[in-house]
Amino acid sequence: MVRIGQHFSLSLIALVAILLAKPVTFLHPRLVAPPEQPPQAPLVVSAPQRFMTRDLPVEPSDERPAHSITGSLHLVGNSRGIVGNPPESLFTDSAHHSLQFFQDSTRPTRDSTPVVDTPQPQPYRKPVPILMYHYIRPRPGPDDPIGQALSVEPAEFAAQIHWLSTHGYTPITLSELEAIRRGDQPAPAKPIVLTFDDGYRDFYEHAWPILRQYNFHATIFVITGLLDSPRYLTWEMVRELDRSGAIEIGAHTVHHVDLTQVSDAQLRAELTECATALREALGHPVLSFAYPAGKIDQRVKAATAAAGYRMAVTTQPGRAGADDHPLALPRFRVSGEMTLEQFAALLTASN
Repeated sequence: MVRIGQHFSLSLIALVAILLAKPVTFLHPRLVAPPEQPPQAPLVVSAPQRFMTRDLPVEPSDERPAHSITGSLHLVGNSRGIVGNPPESLFTDSAHHSLQFFQDSTRPTRDSTPVVDTPQPQPYRKPVPILMYHYIRPRPGPDDPIGQALSVEPAEFAAQIHWLSTHGYTPITLSELEAIRRGDQPAPAKPIVLTFDDGYRDFYEHAWPILRQYNFHATIFVITGLLDSPRYLTWEMVRELDRSGAIEIGAHTVHHVDLTQVSDAQLRAELTECATALREALGHPVLSFAYPAGKIDQRVKAATAAAGYRMAVTTQPGRAGADDHPLALPRFRVSGEMTLEQFAALLTASN
């Protein structure tokens, strides 16, 4: 009897030692320490209608606020829908918990951001007015009638530019006109091209500050053989204007000769040498051209194309339409005698 009692006591002691060393599964879950969990990757929850956390679906509740969701976890998400690792209470309590998902309603989640296709620009087909200026300076006296006709007072030019701005026009360069005609870039509101012939220095002194004030673009055609001479732009001014990004430098031959009256060799030289000098000075091709005195025929137009120019203007009046040849575009002359009312009528008469 004593031996049996000793054996029972030893067995009982061994059982107690085992129980103290390791919990058993039949104990109540609240008395059992949670198993150690390996690190888990953040859980991304997409917000709009239905949430899925691991294998546990959670439906929106009609009885809670818009950003409060009833579920069986207690997780807190940030404005991008990133939810951290489950808290330890998940393993120690079998009761239901409340899942609070706080989302910044002013910032869409990555999954809910709509993808919008950007439409491609279409070729611009409407007629565009191209204006032709020469001098922007105080008008000379009656002993220079040609200079009077070609000179626009700086104050009158400023009034014309202000009128364009207040009436919604967007001045662009001749190369930009080519781009919208081809559909390479979208057309701005009411495009118009401002051109200045011969490359006079008063453009730099009077016109450029006014254009810069309104952030207007323009094209100036320079005679390379006359640059750095009195009354004309210097090469450094030409480079500065080109670097501005608002002024396009166009070609106007080397010596401003009537191209319809020169030999084929001189025609090629006037066109190509002018383009070469400008390309070397500016570091990029020059693709816009103005015919001296507007003189053009089929031979001159073919030589202009062969020299690499893509847009060219004449002195023929009219708007540049989609059917006009890109190397024979018409222009409206702005004369020194033109009033602001006449200037406005010029643009609105056939608008």
